[in-house]
Amino acid sequence: MSIDHLKYLRELEIEGLEDAFPASKDLEAKDLPTAEGVEQSFMNAKSIVSFVSEINGQRRDDVLNSVLLAQLAANKLFPGDDQSLEWYKEFVKVLNNIGWDIQGAEFTHFESKDNLFEVESVIIDILMTAFGGTFVEIITKTLTAIKGLADTNGKITVFEKNTHSLSKGAFQIGLAKEENDVVSLQIGTFLITSTNEIKRILFFKSTKDKTSLDYCSRTGTLNEGIYEKIRDSVVQKLGGKVTEFIAEVEI
Repeated sequence: MSIDHLKYLRELEIEGLEDAFPASKDLEAKDLPTAEGVEQSFMNAKSIVSFVSEINGQRRDDVLNSVLLAQLAANKLFPGDDQSLEWYKEFVKVLNNIGWDIQGAEFTHFESKDNLFEVESVIIDILMTAFGGTFVEIITKTLTAIKGLADTNGKITVFEKNTHSLSKGAFQIGLAKEENDVVSLQIGTFLITSTNEIKRILFFKSTKDKTSLDYCSRTGTLNEGIYEKIRDSVVQKLGGKVTEFIAEVEI
């Protein structure tokens, strides 16, 4: 069934987040500090999105804006900690309705072989299995950079507020790249429930009897013929939320 993408976008309702990233004062409300020819990573609402050096600046903006839009739309409908599965399905639905071809995926329960497990190591192992070495190289750099930020760093405190409560959390790790002039997005979604208080969710450590982790991974491609017709409308829809809810991570 065909969809009127502009009509869908006009009618789409989006929600803000609990807190906003500290914005750079030299950026306009709709600007992003995307670059050319270098690897980059961004905190994007409750996601981490990275780029290989080959993907150009406009395409980086398109990925970041569409991922943010889909998250804010999912937040509007399913804001609760106990609605993570519904949130995920809505996230994928919105992306598909604005020009992405992303197949849904079922969540898999992570079974740790050891009694103690670290979320950082689990992320790397899962994404390595799903997507291979290129993904893991950049994500490892990004996680190292984030780990090096102080607990009081504004980006960290905002990311933490947006990704978890005391006992439940959800976040996404994504990598965008170009192949044969097509933009692809590889993304893993992680859900955590724990009887321990969750702190620094990307580096949380726990015993497997105290914490449960579920995940799914999938790859999508962007139909630029569709997206270029609604690009300006996506930016207009997001407005100042672009710089409120997206922040670069220096890697």
